[in-house]
Amino acid sequence: MPRQTTFTPQDHKTDSHYRRLEDLNLLDDFLFRQMILQEEIGEEFCRILLTTILGKTIRKVHVVPQKDIPGIDTHRHGIRMDTYIKTVSDETNLTNEISLDAEVTPAIYDIEPNKRYEKETLPRRMRYYHGLIDTQLLASDMSYEALPEVVIITILPYDPFGKNRMVYTIQNQCVEDATLPYDDGATKIFLYTRGKEGNPSQKLRDMLRYIEETTEKNVTNQDIAAVESLVNKVKRSKEVSISYMKSWEWERMIREEATQEGLAEGLAKGLAEGRAKGRAEGRAEGRAEGRAEGRAEGLEQGKQEAFQESLKIFVETCQEFGVSRTDTCSKLTEKYHLSSDDAERYLNVYWS
Repeated sequence: MPRQTTFTPQDHKTDSHYRRLEDLNLLDDFLFRQMILQEEIGEEFCRILLTTILGKTIRKVHVVPQKDIPGIDTHRHGIRMDTYIKTVSDETNLTNEISLDAEVTPAIYDIEPNKRYEKETLPRRMRYYHGLIDTQLLASDMSYEALPEVVIITILPYDPFGKNRMVYTIQNQCVEDATLPYDDGATKIFLYTRGKEGNPSQKLRDMLRYIEETTEKNVTNQDIAAVESLVNKVKRSKEVSISYMKSWEWERMIREEATQEGLAEGLAKGLAEGRAKGRAEGRAEGRAEGRAEGRAEGLEQGKQEAFQESLKIFVETCQEFGVSRTDTCSKLTEKYHLSSDDAERYLNVYWS
């Protein structure tokens, strides 16, 4: 069957139906993240990925799974990098914490699969990512020359720029003269799994096909066979299976909570509209209106109490599943439409 090449935002909505762990693909955030979290698996997995994507041999990497980078202050966005990878020299002792000195760490990579359709915001999101990453890499007593190369690699099931390319490599350049050297060490690579244009290697084409559809039929070379072996180990892990069930239950709870919140809001809106219409038609008398307003005040108080309880449960759930305070604050602003100040205020109350 020919592979689909046309995508719309609706094609990339989060699937709310349960999928078995063994049916997940590497493009799914949970499986990709678990590959990184397994200490004996993550570094070899990332080494093979980088070797395939960059088309050059990478012999050693040091992986920091899900590195949190806070915002400049509590009122600014933080980010969570799925895979923070440092290429290291053979002489580096990997049992110790690795310095971010440029002589030891030639380059830093962040690899992120992204099934969420956010085509319009990707460039500015990458700009923000690069800026925050750089704030963590240069101590006050270091020269700018010590700032390492940073490459952010995003793997997508949709075409981010509409040119049907498999590889989009983005670097800064002079607008007036593109031949002018301008090496600021910042590179973005967008990999569209189904792109046709350009001249990517066959190994990269095969690897992206496998990442999108992680099945044995897509194992076409030794590198993919090695990754397939690692994937099977992760999928057979009892700890990973338990983690997946907890993750699914947590997401289901959040969806149900959002549904109930929507029903409550719809009911409140319907009552308010009904009261306004009745008042406009002159059917409500003064005493009845007073009682209605009293009921409305009681309803509003109840809604506030329910809102506070919902916030409390949400924060406690995030803590239980190891979500960082920075990410929890971000989720609060998105889910409950809060300002950053309000979200931080609620965190001060409910974060233990």
